[in-house]
Amino acid sequence: MQMEEMTRFEDFSLEYRDRVYKQLLGYLPVVDDPVYNRMIKVYTERKGNYRRPSYLLLWTALYGGSIEEAVLPAAAQQASEDWMLIHDDIMDGNPVRRGRPAAHVIYGLPKAINAGDGLHAAMWKMAIDAAYSLGGSRGRRYLNKVYDVIITTHIGEHFDASLTADVKDITKFTIEDYYKSIHAKSAYYSIYGPMQLGAIIANESEETISRIPNYGTPAGLAFQITDDILDCTSTEAVLGKSIGNDVREGAKTLILYHAVQNASLGDLQRLKEIYSKSRKQKTEDEVEFVLGKFVELGSIDFSRREAQRLIEEAAKQFEIETHDMPESMVKKLARLAIGHTVERSK
Repeated sequence: MQMEEMTRFEDFSLEYRDRVYKQLLGYLPVVDDPVYNRMIKVYTERKGNYRRPSYLLLWTALYGGSIEEAVLPAAAQQASEDWMLIHDDIMDGNPVRRGRPAAHVIYGLPKAINAGDGLHAAMWKMAIDAAYSLGGSRGRRYLNKVYDVIITTHIGEHFDASLTADVKDITKFTIEDYYKSIHAKSAYYSIYGPMQLGAIIANESEETISRIPNYGTPAGLAFQITDDILDCTSTEAVLGKSIGNDVREGAKTLILYHAVQNASLGDLQRLKEIYSKSRKQKTEDEVEFVLGKFVELGSIDFSRREAQRLIEEAAKQFEIETHDMPESMVKKLARLAIGHTVERSK
């Protein structure tokens, strides 16, 4: 499909997904052990939405760079998602990923962890090769940005895990705690980090790259809030993973924050009791009770409004930061890509 024919961000993603996938697959090790060979590509073969590599590719094009040069960096970006999800599913106890049993359910914890580690190593090989190919200061800037995105994501996961494990009293976390966590673990990694990588590949100035978070941050926060909403309102068939995981895990979300502020004393006590339990201790009836209260108290609608406010701020800032950029199909797709952070079903 020609870019002029694309009317959705998903069209752009689908156009390049197979090329990125083939590039990624070519970097995965093949050894004399069929179990290992299946294991290391268990999530890669299922293919995700390729949203993050698509931001990288599109922002390369937006700043006048070559998409051909961006395919290998996009493959590294997707590999990072695949190995992180293997580890995330273990940490969160998620039994399903992309519509099928999670890696640790199929292979057990030790092998699944090792598969994630192997894919992680392959990701760095892709990133290093991409840096050599880009060459000079551009290659160094690219590799440094990849490192910064990955390490910041790990720090964000620490914040999130600490909120989940250490703050059992749901009245004791703040909205600032939530935003600090999701900015580090999601907004940067999922949205504006890939955008910045694309701009680096296009050899944009550091000044321009430093301004991308002005619209990428609110878009990234809106992306995570939408993820939290979908975890409460979607279905396993649509989302490709279990629903209600945030409740089971005890994750502290904007939805929960609003519910805590607006619940009756009786409901708040019940919510506190449920959230004080471990994942294994929570019953399905308790999970359903919490999800029902989120709807009843207007917490889902509140979070939708907040996501919409953020995405409107992102759209406004995008126009400010790109006002001197001539109109083009790529710029129109970039606008759609920003809106896609909230206008999606999975």
